[in-house]
Formats: sequence, C-alpha cells, structure tokens
Amino acid sequence: MTSQNSILGAIENWANIYLLRSITEFFDYLKHHDISMHQAYVLTYIFFNGPCKISDLSGHMMVSAAATSQMVDRLEKQDLVKRTAEPGDRRVRNVVLSSKGEKLVKQSIAARQSWIKDIPDELSEEQQNQIIKTLNLLVSIYQEKTT
Repeated sequence: MTSQNSILGAIENWANIYLLRSITEFFDYLKHHDISMHQAYVLTYIFFNGPCKISDLSGHMMVSAAATSQMVDRLEKQDLVKRTAEPGDRRVRNVVLSSKGEKLVKQSIAARQSWIKDIPDELSEEQQNQIIKTLNLLVSIYQEKTT
C-alpha cells in the first residue's frame, strides 16, 4: 500500500516543477512584452472575472485606488484596457479588457503552458490515460472541497 507521504511527495514534486517552469515562462513573456507583474495581475483578473471597478482591483491587489488608477491609465494608453460606464449608473466606470488585452492574456497563458506540450510524446497511451484519470480525480476532489 502506498503511504500518504509518498502520494503527497509525488504531488508536491510535480507541483513544484510545474510552478517553477510555468512562472519562468510567464515572466519571460511579460518581460518580452514590457508588462509588469501588477499589470499582468490586473489584466488576468479582469480576464477571469469580467469588468470591474478600480476599487475592486485595488482591494484585490492591496494597493491604493490612486495607484491602481494610475496603472489602469498606463494600460489604457497601451490599448490593453478601456473604461466603460456602468449600465445602471453612468457615473460608475468599469475597467474592461480591450481585444488587444484579451489577446495578450491568452498568449501569456499559452506561454506559461508551452513547456508541457511535449510531455505526451514521452508517454505511452496507457500512461497518458492513467495521468488523465488521476488529474481529473484530483481536480474533482479539490472542487468538492471548495464548493
């Protein structure tokens, strides 16, 4: 019988490799596109959560609304985001991704994951199916615990 420490060790080893490689690829992408980590966070946050107010962004980033507004100004000048009026209250402005900003986020995700694309070539079909089954199980367990 496999010990809990062996299972946790294997998961942790893979998580460490995945994290290091993914972050490295992501940072390289950001550096190449002259995007800071905070800017990447804003773009990615909006990508996954939809339009949001400056106050929402500043709360999540734990920086002042003024600093967040300045960052959004820079992103707006780069045509990565735009400010739009809230449909119910035109005084409220939401920050939304432009098509260029959405494309940049999608490309950054692809860059972050680029290093894993060759892994299936190293595995038999049986190994691939085993990994798919195991990862789906881990995702399912995580989702059950977080909902």
